[in-house]
Amino acid sequence: MEFYNYQKANVEATPERVFEFVNDDAKLQEIFSILDNIEYNTTEKRNEGTKFRTTLNVKGKTYRFRSEIIEYQSDRRITVRSRLKQGDVLTHFTVVPNNGGVDISVRSELRNGKMGAKVLVTTMKPVVNIVMNRELNKFIGHIEK
Repeated sequence: MEFYNYQKANVEATPERVFEFVNDDAKLQEIFSILDNIEYNTTEKRNEGTKFRTTLNVKGKTYRFRSEIIEYQSDRRITVRSRLKQGDVLTHFTVVPNNGGVDISVRSELRNGKMGAKVLVTTMKPVVNIVMNRELNKFIGHIEK
């Protein structure tokens, strides 16, 4: 069940510039105010199979997720699976070159959802949209500088 979708076309950046930020935890933490910490369980940070724990702070609440990169294509795509009590969240971050710039897509979906997960996702969707749209728009502003 998809619960978040962000599309931004004609971003004035190269795929390499976008992934310069995606691949740098310090830059991500600087831009994404909800991102408190990333702790790695593996030596590699940006490869398929990389495992890590993410700590987010959203509206005064702390959330921790165990995550794994399940797909990584340099300067083009990264897919992360985060495990929650309600099920697995797959987040797909994709960059597609477009006339000297790029199109950026971020899509999150709940998989293997347990009973009540659909209700929870439906309830949280407006907050997720507001918070994530704000954070991703800040991200776009940084990579276009």
